[in-house]
This record gives sequence, structure tokens and C-alpha cells, in this order.
Amino acid sequence: MKKIVVAGAGAYHFAPAIFEDLFVRYRMPVELWLVDADLDMAELSARGAQALARAFGVEARFYYTTQLHKAVFSADAVIVCSDFLDETAWRMDFEALDAVGLGKQARLRGGIGGAMQTLRTLDFIADLAEQMTQECPDAQLILCESGYSGLPLGRACECAQRFFGIRTLGISGVTEQTKHRLALYLDVREEDMLISCAGLNGFSWVTQMRDTKKGVDLIPRCMKEMGEDSREELSAQYIDWYGAIPAGDRVTQYELLGDTELSPRRTVPPMSGVGLADYEVRKRDLALLTVHGPMRPQGLKAWGEIRTTGLQTARPVEVLRAVWGEGTAKVQSLTMPCDGAIPGVAEGRFVEGPAQVDAQGAQGFASDLPVELHDLMEQLTLCNLLYAEAGAGGSRKALREALEIDPALAGIDLLYTEGLLSDMMEAQKDRLKRFF
Repeated sequence: MKKIVVAGAGAYHFAPAIFEDLFVRYRMPVELWLVDADLDMAELSARGAQALARAFGVEARFYYTTQLHKAVFSADAVIVCSDFLDETAWRMDFEALDAVGLGKQARLRGGIGGAMQTLRTLDFIADLAEQMTQECPDAQLILCESGYSGLPLGRACECAQRFFGIRTLGISGVTEQTKHRLALYLDVREEDMLISCAGLNGFSWVTQMRDTKKGVDLIPRCMKEMGEDSREELSAQYIDWYGAIPAGDRVTQYELLGDTELSPRRTVPPMSGVGLADYEVRKRDLALLTVHGPMRPQGLKAWGEIRTTGLQTARPVEVLRAVWGEGTAKVQSLTMPCDGAIPGVAEGRFVEGPAQVDAQGAQGFASDLPVELHDLMEQLTLCNLLYAEAGAGGSRKALREALEIDPALAGIDLLYTEGLLSDMMEAQKDRLKRFF
């Protein structure tokens, strides 16, 4: 019986697929530890999962807690779906940057704001990875990123695997979200669209887009229409610069690049796309599932609502089964060490793209990205590596080197950046204990 720990048990985008795969599709004997900052959500998730296991005859044990460090011992796998957005910290970032005329640097990924978000997040990831090296060094770590959680996935994977030796893979929903956005934009049914995206997490690009019903390549049409659409000026700019359509449910690649007139000014913290009302509905449905089970009408309806929310193609359990030698898994958007599938990036640095996973590990499918992106992606992956080194050990030297090559800081004096960032870190030292 495998022990799986899920951090972020109530994760709106990933938890339904985890429960469905464990107890309905594969019916895996499992010891499941569910961790969530909201104790009620953790308990309801455990009881809902227990109801599924009973209904489908799965041998399973369930535990829930708000303390991740209590759950990790002897784990075979840890799945992290947690939300890393800290609204108070984000507002502190914005106010400090806006006060000196750098409001556009209030970001989640690149630049000064991205550095702060990275270091806060890696404080958690490094603690987890350090504990895993002591208590379950052979466990697989799966990091899940929805595009809204504030997790710098490439940097987090580099931190856990390169600096702590924990086998790590990342899963994102970027391909599914891009498909939804562009199918709506082009008025094509999602079921008729075949799409692939590749690059880096947060810096991914459409490499294939076809209308399978008509047998038509949709990329030329999409590029043409975006070039003529005033609402898509930023997309059109990137198409002109790089010859590729930016992936994602919205255009966020600007966060990793220098400011332009078209890059938006951040004035409020980014929203998750999932409101409190959605989580209350989830809690209600979990309660109904617990009481009635998935076979009775009320419980069946509740389970149907749960399983059809969130991301449908991001399946952490499929990846775990493949790693454990139980078949193979094809993943639309996997963050993994580069094995040559993403051109221009040094081997071993974490990239994102379509891949297959089996007992030998992850193998990326070759992705055709324009040559205009190659040097930039190499620079960004080195930047990710340096930020990961800084976050893993509290290294000011690595942090300075990351700032020096960060494309999002082009045109901003390095010494001024260092001083400003140092002041911002001092104001949030309780969230950055590896530096203090």
C-alpha cells in the first residue's frame, strides 16, 4: 500500500482528478494524508474520499491535518497543489515598488516582484524538500500549478531536485487553458481542436493547433486575426517578435520580459479565478458525498459536480503510476529536466512541454519552437536555476547573479535593484527565514 501526501487537499483545480484516479479509475490501495490550511476542508476532503473508496471497494486509510510536516514521514509520494498567493505580502510588494515608480515590477514571475514571490515560495519548497531528504528520500515529488497559485514551477522544481536531490516533476494546466481560450477566440469547438504548447512554465508557446474536423492548421489564421485585433496587441507583438502565439488562459509572458508600453500595470493582486463561493459549493458537495455516497442520487449529483470542476487533463496520479512502473502516462504540459526536446536549452534545466512518463522517468516530445526564442529560453532557465539556488540556501550571491541576468530587469540599475530588493526582503523577513 503506497502512502501519498496531498498538500492542498481542497485544491479546486487538481483535487477532483486525484480522487477520481485513486478511487474510481484505478482503485489503488492507498494510505492518503490530506493536508490543507483550512481544517474543515481537509476533513471534508478526507471523508469525501473515504466515501468514494467504500463505494468502489478500495482498501484505503485516511488522515487529515493542517500541518504538512506531520504527514511527510515515510511517504512514497508528495503532491503539492497548494496556493502560494499571499495577498498581504503581494500588497507590500506593490506599495514598495509603486512608491519608487516601478509599479510594473509587481509581478508573480520575473523582475523584482517575481524575485520576492519566488523567495517566499521557495522558503516552503526548500523546507519540504529538506524534510523529505531525511524522512522519505526516495519519494516522488509532484508540484502542480494552475496558473493562478503563485507557484514559480520551474524554479521550485530546480530547488527541490537540484539542491536537495528529491525526484521532482511539475504538472500545469497551460495546454488545457490555452485550448479553451483559443477555441473561444477562433470559434472552434474544443473537441475539434488539437493543440500543443511548449517552452518554460510561464513562458510557453503554441507549437501546434489544428482543426481536426476540417484538417486545417489554425496557427496562420490565429496569427492573422490577432494582428488585426486591438484587444490582442500584446499577443500580436510577441507573434511579431518571436513568431509564436503565447500560451496560457491569458497573456502573462510579459512578466518575464522587460517593460514595454503594452505590458500592463499591475494594480491589484492577481485573482485565482476561483471565488470563495466556489469553495463553499465544494464543501457542500463533499458533505453530500460523505453522507450519501456516490451511488445515491444526492451523492451522485454532488460527485458529478466535483469531478467536472478544475483541470481535466492534469492527472498527478497517472504520473505517479507511470513512475512506479504501472504503465505509461502521456502528459500535455510537464515541467521536467530538458532532454533535448526543447531546443536551445541546456540539458537538465527544467522546461515545460508534452511528454511521456514511465518507470525510466520523463521523456519530452520534440517541440518545434522558433529560433528567436532559443537564446531567451536559455537565459531564463539559467535565471531560474540561480533563483532556485538563492532560495534553497539563502544565498545572496546567487540572488545577485539572478538579478544581473533577469530579462525582466533590463534597463534597471543593478545596484539600485539590489538595494530596493534588500529593503523589501527586510520588511518581510518572517517569510524569508533562509535569508535571515
